[in-house]
Amino acid sequence: MTLRPIIASLLVLSLPPLPAVGQEPSASPPVLPRVASLTAGLGNVMGWFGLHGEGYFAGERLSGFVGLGYTPEVDEGDPSGPTFAIGLRGFTPGIKHRGFLALSLSQLALESGFVENPRRFYGPGLEAGYHYVARGGFTFLVSLGLGWAPGVPEGTQEVGEVLALGLGYTWRRTRE
Repeated sequence: MTLRPIIASLLVLSLPPLPAVGQEPSASPPVLPRVASLTAGLGNVMGWFGLHGEGYFAGERLSGFVGLGYTPEVDEGDPSGPTFAIGLRGFTPGIKHRGFLALSLSQLALESGFVENPRRFYGPGLEAGYHYVARGGFTFLVSLGLGWAPGVPEGTQEVGEVLALGLGYTWRRTRE
């Protein structure tokens, strides 16, 4: 038995793929830069149950965001009503998949008010997360971190979790 056909087959398989004669490799269309995103979901930066608007700058590596939502009354005496959040986000490079760190100011804790008025506590939070933006605009956002709620009553934990989960749409710059 000769090894010549096996060696020839291995050489052919090890060659890089080449375009067919007379054809140029197809180039995918360029990905246009992100301009703004709007997501709906839940979490601190969404205003609990709400919307989250984001604008990109610095070559899409940074963004500023605002969240506006509603905090429902879960138990009798809990505060409820409109809630807001604001912050900055820094991204890793990537076209579709990107990681990020976010610094925000959002609602972090509630104090029930059976005897006194119920109160809300806002404070800074730091989150790490994942951001997916498809070429067509579909957007997915998830994050988890820690927040500090100054002024909470004695015996209540000042440091707690910060989270977000959202789905939405991202607009890209139009072709010029």
